[in-house]
Amino acid sequence: MNALLEGELRVLPIGGLGEIGMNCMLMETKSAAIIIDCGLLFSELEHFGVEFLIPNFEVLDRVKDKLKAIILTHGHEDHIGALTFAIQYGINAPIYASPFTSLMVRERLKERGFLDRVDLCTFQLGDTIELPDFKIKTVSVNHSIVDACALIIETPAGRVIHTGDFKVDPSPLFGDVFAWNEFQKAGDLGVNLLLSDSTNVERHEHSLPESMIAQRFDEIFERSTGMILVTMFSSNVGRMGTILEKAHKLGKKVALAGRSVEQNLKLAIERGCVSVPSGLIIPMSEASKVQRNKLLVISSGCQGEPRAALNRIAHEEHPHLELGPDDTVLFSSKFIPGNEVAISKLVDELFRRGANVLYEAMHEIHTSGHATRPELKKVIETVRPKHFIPIHGEYRMLVLHAELAVETGVPGDCVHVVENGMSMKLSPDSLRYEEQIDDLRILVDGREGMEVSRAMLKERRKLAETGAVFVLVARERDQGRILTKPSVVLRGVIAESFEPWISEQAVKAAQNVVRQYHHDLKLGVYNRDLSEDLRLEVRRVFDRNYGKKPVVVPLIVDV
Repeated sequence: MNALLEGELRVLPIGGLGEIGMNCMLMETKSAAIIIDCGLLFSELEHFGVEFLIPNFEVLDRVKDKLKAIILTHGHEDHIGALTFAIQYGINAPIYASPFTSLMVRERLKERGFLDRVDLCTFQLGDTIELPDFKIKTVSVNHSIVDACALIIETPAGRVIHTGDFKVDPSPLFGDVFAWNEFQKAGDLGVNLLLSDSTNVERHEHSLPESMIAQRFDEIFERSTGMILVTMFSSNVGRMGTILEKAHKLGKKVALAGRSVEQNLKLAIERGCVSVPSGLIIPMSEASKVQRNKLLVISSGCQGEPRAALNRIAHEEHPHLELGPDDTVLFSSKFIPGNEVAISKLVDELFRRGANVLYEAMHEIHTSGHATRPELKKVIETVRPKHFIPIHGEYRMLVLHAELAVETGVPGDCVHVVENGMSMKLSPDSLRYEEQIDDLRILVDGREGMEVSRAMLKERRKLAETGAVFVLVARERDQGRILTKPSVVLRGVIAESFEPWISEQAVKAAQNVVRQYHHDLKLGVYNRDLSEDLRLEVRRVFDRNYGKKPVVVPLIVDV
């Protein structure tokens, strides 16, 4: 990359543009740099052991020495989930976070043993963070998690606003109101670049206020005759607080199902944004002792996660809880794209238990945490930016948001649809494209962050599609003679009823290879390709008789 001059700002989205997840953005001047958010993306490849994707932190090697801070807009996994991997890689900079976000980050750092290695700084909404070349005003916005903020950033290239994830709720039940006055003030002073959340640009109606969801809970809770189970994102502690208040008012006991629900409620209580009356929450082990219509359960697993509490309840595998025909299950959450099949199967299982299942498509029991088209338009009108880049959204969302900006008065040549890796250079007079950086994501296997290479993923796909055949032979270490008849073991290749016959054919093919190998030995030729010959001949057996080419793994044991 070309060196930056005084008065220039490089904006490099590493994740979150053209996708929903893995939000991470680098802002860089000639002598300093900051990162805004450091999230992960949950993977659609979980069946191949790939749990999620994280940024490729190698792209930050160039700015390591001038990196001044990692600023977090809120505590969702797609904004903070990759922090521990960044630290593990060697990214070393103070982390700035709002109170609840800071608590969530603290727990993740503690779990990985990184807490003592990191300078975790907590700011209050409205505080200003002063760093070399960056003066960052944190302002409150509404979202589906408390203590979310937008960033108004003074840079050598002018004022930049990064909205983070937001919506506009005129009367939030928990958290601060949307800081319109700060956006207005910034707009009056002049904003060179606005980066704004695009997730809900396709929706033309104003998002529902949280108070309306609370009203729907009142109606449903009061008419319910059995147990009530509410499943939701465990990070939505504001809505969890609403549910607890209503349960207490109705004289119900509350049990928590799922570690994430318990952990986040604990942090919300520590933060002081949720209060729990004494005796309201009971251990799950005591749930069966409570009168059915006096029990309310808050459960994790709203996205159909196979190991979550709700999935175990639906499949009658939970040790303390089972559903009955008078019970009500509420999905107070959005169906995240990519999870529809898993959620639909889960809902079907809950219906099989006889429960009355309510979800967003049929009932207004959830409101998004992201601004819709009217709210997005009002932000643009208020800020009146010189340049505009839509962020946080799939590609079509970015395009639609860009069109909205033009409709709202931003000149078309000042609106840029940018994807991950597209480096942009901002100056007081212009915003222009620099270059494209590729390979910005890493596939991760497990919480320890083992990278899954493209070759490894290809091999896993092959194993999943065709199964594996293991060919075992023992060989004399010194003379090289084969000591045993080859044996063949099949895994996931063919129906068990056909295994004996096809295994016999595979063994015969392996024996032919061994005979040729011994013949070559007698002639003084040592066949160093024995393993490859076994692999090819055994695979031909399956291709010829079964029409498949499974993964064949020769295991030659020298004894």
